[in-house]
Amino acid sequence: MTIRPGAPELIVAEANRLFVDALALALVDCGYRVRATATTRGELLRGVLAHRPHVCVLDLHLLDGRAVDVITLIHRYAPEVRVLALSRDPDPMLVTAAMEAGSAGYLSKDKGIDALDQALGRVLAGELFIEPALALETIRHTRSRRDGPSEPFRWLTPRELEVLRRLTEGDGTVEIAHALGMTTNTARTHVQSVLDKLGVHSRLEAVALANRLRVELRAG
Repeated sequence: MTIRPGAPELIVAEANRLFVDALALALVDCGYRVRATATTRGELLRGVLAHRPHVCVLDLHLLDGRAVDVITLIHRYAPEVRVLALSRDPDPMLVTAAMEAGSAGYLSKDKGIDALDQALGRVLAGELFIEPALALETIRHTRSRRDGPSEPFRWLTPRELEVLRRLTEGDGTVEIAHALGMTTNTARTHVQSVLDKLGVHSRLEAVALANRLRVELRAG
């Protein structure tokens, strides 16, 4: 397959050599350019520093141990490289550790290539991504550790904070779309992402939570 010019560049790391090579081929089929693959933490860090890809897709369990410390090093020495962490372990402690180390996203490995492609799109757009099924437990765990009253809102992107601000002002989907220059479908997607990350089931609950925690929402 011919890779189109300007394709997002990736490095992929996973403990199993056959799996990482297969995943790299699948991502190339999705239109990405895979610059290197790795099975160990050392290979991964060397690849990131040599190629400076847009995103590093890494399993949190590599051949020589957990990769959370490598995320910290990537964030320190190559901050422009965004990290999307993969794992079969849904433990919120591990999710929190990855995000606090500097990961921009977290996805379960069993979600398939389509879900990975969508998560990469979010990360490449500058968003923070945690799959909805893990977001609530991760937020609860982080809050219990830090006891920070506005902790859930740290997971929201600037765009999502603006959407939440609009919700607190009583705007509906159409008004949000018009104010932020997006389609109603995009506005609806952002609203749902806000609900998922806050662990609430309705817009009213999101507004009530924002008001209760007195989160400061900056105007665009």
